[in-house]
Amino acid sequence: MALGSTYALLGVGVTLVWGVLGILNFAHAQILTWGSFAALAALHLGVPVPLAILVGMVAAGVLSVLLDLAVLAPLRARKAPEFSFVVATIGVSLVLTTILRTYTDAQTEAFPRQGFPVGAFEVAGQNVPRLQVVMLAIAIVAMAGLAFWLNRTRSGRAVRAVAHNRETAELLGVNSQLVFSICFFVAGGLAAVAGIFVAASAAQVSYSSGDGLLLVAFAVIILGGMGSVKGAIVGGLVLGVIEVYATSYVSSVFREIIAFATILAVLVARPSGFFGKKEAARV
Repeated sequence: MALGSTYALLGVGVTLVWGVLGILNFAHAQILTWGSFAALAALHLGVPVPLAILVGMVAAGVLSVLLDLAVLAPLRARKAPEFSFVVATIGVSLVLTTILRTYTDAQTEAFPRQGFPVGAFEVAGQNVPRLQVVMLAIAIVAMAGLAFWLNRTRSGRAVRAVAHNRETAELLGVNSQLVFSICFFVAGGLAAVAGIFVAASAAQVSYSSGDGLLLVAFAVIILGGMGSVKGAIVGGLVLGVIEVYATSYVSSVFREIIAFATILAVLVARPSGFFGKKEAARV
């Protein structure tokens, strides 16, 4: 569940941007990594862990917003084709990767665990790591907060309105660019939380830490249903549980094979994913 909640945080960020802008952000993994490095820098300065996590979230959120304002907004203004956004985010990802690789000399950095929960406690005869319990708790709080924001606040309703129909929302006075910036900031912040706890669990972080997680994020939103926040949460939890059980009862070698074979089986039975909606196309 802890692993699945981490996947859910990744998937929610990707699906939030997709649901509002219809863009798959291939730089999402690097935004996660930059957030982790920002938290690492704060920890090296002696900042307490909760504040260091907040620093990482803000850094990733701001970087994500800058990506939108500097790269994607000009493309939207020129009504660029959808493929242009894919190429643009891939290009940004390569730039961010190169900067971090140069900064770290392509070396893996140790991520300190001081201040993070350590050890384990026993539940029903099983040892449960404290760090993973905290990961799960933070993910639940973050996802509950996101659900409340989207459904109960004015800005959250504005996000849903733009996702439903941007032109109509703008006619009703919604600032669509502000909505885009909010979505990118939230997506970046959630990615940073996931990245920081993955780094803390592994006790290390590198310029390529997020690369493998990008494929996971895409798998999560496809499994849950493109554009569905609820689907991303469920998809992340399901994928995490499948991977851990596959490792425990089959083999770690077949962990990803079993996980993605399950996704294929779900998509064969339900091509739109758990909560995706079928769209009619007029020819």
